[in-house]
Amino acid sequence: MIKSVLSLFLVVGFAVTPVCAQNYSSDITKTSAWLKGQQLPDGAILYSANGISPYFANLAAIGWLKDRSKIPHVEAWMQWYIDHVNWPDNNGLYGTVYNYSYSDGIETSTNSYDSADSSAATFLTLAEALYNTGNSGAQSFVQNTVGEYILNVTGNIITNLQQSNGLVLAKPDYRIEYLMDNSEDYRGLEDVANLAIQAWRDTSASSWYQAHASSIQSGIQSVLYISSTKLYYPYAGSSAPNMSRFYPDAVSQLYPSVQGVVAASSKQAKSSYIAFNAAWPGWTNLSFNSQTPFPWAVVSYAAYIGGDTSSVNKYITTIQKKYMNVTPDFPWPFYCAEAGWFIRANAAME
Repeated sequence: MIKSVLSLFLVVGFAVTPVCAQNYSSDITKTSAWLKGQQLPDGAILYSANGISPYFANLAAIGWLKDRSKIPHVEAWMQWYIDHVNWPDNNGLYGTVYNYSYSDGIETSTNSYDSADSSAATFLTLAEALYNTGNSGAQSFVQNTVGEYILNVTGNIITNLQQSNGLVLAKPDYRIEYLMDNSEDYRGLEDVANLAIQAWRDTSASSWYQAHASSIQSGIQSVLYISSTKLYYPYAGSSAPNMSRFYPDAVSQLYPSVQGVVAASSKQAKSSYIAFNAAWPGWTNLSFNSQTPFPWAVVSYAAYIGGDTSSVNKYITTIQKKYMNVTPDFPWPFYCAEAGWFIRANAAME
């Protein structure tokens, strides 16, 4: 095992350094407890003190499932999501969910969302993740409370926004095809294709979503991938990525491997991670905070699947010092989606 890990580091070009001891279980428990404090009585998960973002809440809930005791809390979030589905929204789409403001116990729709595709995709991924906990109650919740109809309506948001090049628009009135969004869209359709078989034995629906997922994958590789530099355009029609610009240029390079568009073990995934590290060698110490204040815990998960566990541990130590071992714990700009990714990284390292 040690030999294989050392070999991996030598192949991808990382220095081999001792792995720091971490209490991953404690990190998961503490982050999960904080996330519980961000959930309102009706199941909504706060993004900030005064806002609810379904996209960020979905990412939070996916990670939260690593704490099996929080399955009922994840189900409560999903019930909130279902109860707030638009039939249709102001863009004519069925199945979307608006962002909400929150003040004095009152939730008010903003009648808008940051993107239609990613919110839908992450809800699909969440549904499959909940089903795959193996918990019988959770599986019944997906089959009967969420139901195949809601998931089909949600999946069709993505397929309706998909263009002839295979890529998916962020929303009808914002016709941008983002690398990060499309990577999530691919993952969401792959997950609902699997769920259609697992939960309902629906081979027709599974084939439909699989075909659309494959089309997204082809679009990412043919439209967004730059073979000469082995990097990706941040969005269709953009200029070549400026790796000194953290978001979206540099961090978006990690999303195809994080979401499974390319295998984490592939040369392409390794090349993307090496390029990111070359541009941001201090990421484990949040060097990117010079441009964006958020901790970007998804990068630690990308490091894990890339085999760079030493950097994962360094990052975890940084988060412990800056966000966990302070009073109050997890201060802004640590927010719900960061908690989800942080839990996932710790669970993967256990």
